[in-house]
Amino acid sequence: MSRNEVHALSFLKSIGDAGVGILLPLILIACGIYFTGYLGGFYLLHPIKTLKLMVSREGAGKTSPLRALSVSLAGTLGVGNIVGVAVAIVMGGAGALFWMWISAFLSMILKYAEIVLAMRYRIQNGAEPAGGPMYYMKNGIGGKTGGILAAVFAALGLLSSFTMGNIVQMNAAADAAFSTFHISKPFFGIVVAAFCAFVIFSGFRGISRVTSIAIPAVSALYLFLCVRAVLIDAAGIPQVMGEILRGAFSVSAAGGGIFGFLLSGALRHGVAKGSFTHEAGCGTAPMAHVNSDTKIPAKQGLLGIFEVFFDTIVMCTLTGLVILLACDGEFITDNGMLLVIYAFSKYYGKKAAYLISASILLFAFATVLCWAYYGKTCLSYFIKTKRAETIYLAAYCATTAAGALMSQGLVWAFSDISVAVMTILNLTAVLWLRKEVRAETESAGLCLPRQRRKREAGSRMTSSAR
Repeated sequence: MSRNEVHALSFLKSIGDAGVGILLPLILIACGIYFTGYLGGFYLLHPIKTLKLMVSREGAGKTSPLRALSVSLAGTLGVGNIVGVAVAIVMGGAGALFWMWISAFLSMILKYAEIVLAMRYRIQNGAEPAGGPMYYMKNGIGGKTGGILAAVFAALGLLSSFTMGNIVQMNAAADAAFSTFHISKPFFGIVVAAFCAFVIFSGFRGISRVTSIAIPAVSALYLFLCVRAVLIDAAGIPQVMGEILRGAFSVSAAGGGIFGFLLSGALRHGVAKGSFTHEAGCGTAPMAHVNSDTKIPAKQGLLGIFEVFFDTIVMCTLTGLVILLACDGEFITDNGMLLVIYAFSKYYGKKAAYLISASILLFAFATVLCWAYYGKTCLSYFIKTKRAETIYLAAYCATTAAGALMSQGLVWAFSDISVAVMTILNLTAVLWLRKEVRAETESAGLCLPRQRRKREAGSRMTSSAR
């Protein structure tokens, strides 16, 4: 790494530690708690009713809710579920996994809320629907404030499509291809860029055709590998759980008190990498979900709750358990991808490198495809010409090739900052439009209207007084 890169990385880390280390955990946790109470905790108190609406069928359309979910999952199920978990554990200790759970648990309702708003304010953009935070900022909040928020978010989303959605994925995938299959990084980048171009120029339907097959297949393979490894070392799970809980609540000796706790590596990296992998509150997933042909915004929002659960509570937890069981506190490297391969090699020998590398490659490719659509959606907010779209997609494919050669440290630093800024902007809009989220939730029968809840609460108090 050159001296300029070292200075840039140091500067970005200082910004990331201030924003992601303190602000993002507090904002996500506070907003998650608020919305859970504001919407009556319906998915916790009424799980059967919630599940029935989630799986209910409507008339056939061009894009089913599940196909739209597959594209969104392609954006969330990526390198973060494998490499991101390893990085979080190395930098924050075993306790980082606990804060990934908390981040996911409280963020489920945030992803629900942002998808509901995106469905409510989606528009028809040529042959495909378009939606996302910039549209509910502009048309929901409205005025100069809504317009500014929308423009800033769309610009950041466009930039993040090159960094968080492209370079991060390609960097890890190229490492895997080189270390395992001995494929040179420049050649790998060019080949993936060519495949990427072939798919993304066919639009959302072309991307969804790939993701609806690739995501279930690679998820099933990875789940099998993880579950089998955990079962082999099941006797060590109680000890690992103890390490996770102890690490989660350890306080920095230097900082002490509540500030030391908030600056602890476990909380900082757990929430940051958790946000990176499930993207709840970030505002990206709704751009894919708006393509669903469902007429009930709350129904599509429920798939967002499932998305966060599967992404973090299931996939990231299994990755973390395999690493902690295999390494027993001894991390031989701070390279996330190599650490994961080392952990799985305990259970699968030399085959582990091939199996895990193949999973990373497929997850990364699916995520790159998904983020191409996100970036195109953000661009179309400013410019709706076919020429601009073609130029963007060509630049995106070129970045795919270049991303295979970039420094990992700079990439992760950029990603943490992107997640933090986009999340803060998006959650500002979601809080602003919270009444509309509740109205859609009530109309779907998931929670009681507020006036009825007040009447019933008053009746219970009167009865108890008697």
